[in-house]
Amino acid sequence: MPSGPFAHVCILVEDLDQAVDDWTKILNVLDPGQLEQRLVRYDEFDGGGDGTRWATFVSDHGAEIQLMEPDPESHLGKRLAKHGEGVHHICFTTDDPEATSKRLAEAGVAVSGDTNMGPEMPWQRWNWVLPQSAHGTLVEVARPYKAVDGKWESAS
Repeated sequence: MPSGPFAHVCILVEDLDQAVDDWTKILNVLDPGQLEQRLVRYDEFDGGGDGTRWATFVSDHGAEIQLMEPDPESHLGKRLAKHGEGVHHICFTTDDPEATSKRLAEAGVAVSGDTNMGPEMPWQRWNWVLPQSAHGTLVEVARPYKAVDGKWESAS
């Protein structure tokens, strides 16, 4: 589980296996602590209607690196084809994403209207701060999580 509310940076990639190999080399030099725990990996995941494969390097001491390879025919796959690889979003965690999104909206921040829930992780909920309020960056607001045997579980 990340050590603070800044949980992860998610990068869209064309080839998940190659990205995992490349980031393993990078982290081996820059942050070997992210290689101490088993990689969290989902080879089939439905993220709000977009099929993806993804993997996360787990960190107990800072933000994690998450790599996401979308299905080529999905919305994210078409975005990847058009714009290439790069940061998709950053994530902060909070115990109550709905209340947090409401407070953000009351402060004048553009947020997504609906709370998302993943069928693979029914305990997880997340919303988004939209890029127009975060200077071009999509910001996920999600419930805290922890790695258990290569999968995510609720931190609470």
